[in-house]
Amino acid sequence: MVLADFKEMAVEARLKVVPYSRCKYMELSSQVAACFNMSWQPEFQGKIKLAARPIFKVSNDAFESINAPLPKTPDGQCILPPGTVVGITRDYEYSAQVMALQTSGGVFENSLSDLTSLQKLAARRFQAAVIMSNDLEVRNRKAQQSGTEDTVRFAFNCGLVNSTIGFSLSHPDGLRALDIYDEGYRRIEANGVLERLRRRWFPE
Repeated sequence: MVLADFKEMAVEARLKVVPYSRCKYMELSSQVAACFNMSWQPEFQGKIKLAARPIFKVSNDAFESINAPLPKTPDGQCILPPGTVVGITRDYEYSAQVMALQTSGGVFENSLSDLTSLQKLAARRFQAAVIMSNDLEVRNRKAQQSGTEDTVRFAFNCGLVNSTIGFSLSHPDGLRALDIYDEGYRRIEANGVLERLRRRWFPE
C-alpha cells in the first residue's frame, strides 16, 4: 500500500526490510525519512510525525499457555496478577492498557519478535505474551506462523492502537515525503486502488 501511495504521486519509494527496533532507531537518528508500522508515543514529540490516516488498527492481545491459563476477570479486562512474566517485542509501541500491566507489577521481558514471544510462552518461559494482530489478519495467525497454535491461545484483549507510517522531522526529505504520502493516500482511497489492494491481500 505504501508503494502504491507514492506511485500515485509519481514518486519512487524504496523499501528496506529491517527489524522494527532498527527501523525506529534509524528514523530517530535521521538516517531514513520514514518508518512503518508505527503508533504514537510521547518520545516521538518533535522528532516524528505520523501520517494523517492509519494503515490499519492493531489489536494488543494477551496470549496464554493452554496448559497454564491466566486468571481472568468476568468482564475480560486487561488485568494480570503482580509478578506475572509477560513477553513483549522490543521497541514495539503498546496500548495504555498493556503499559498499565507493568505499572501494576507485571514483569516485562523482551523478545526479538512476536513469534519468539509465542515460542517462549509455549515453552513456559513466559506466563503471558502480548501479541500484535491487525484488522486485516486473523488473530491466531502468528501462533500458526510460530508453530505454537496447539499450545497457546488468545486470552483477552488489551486495547487497540492505530498503526501507520511515521516521518522524520529532522531528515531533509521527511516533511516533503509526509505531504506526498498523505495526498497519495487520499487519492488511492478515492479512486478505488486502496480497496482493490486490500481485497488482493486478504480475499474473503
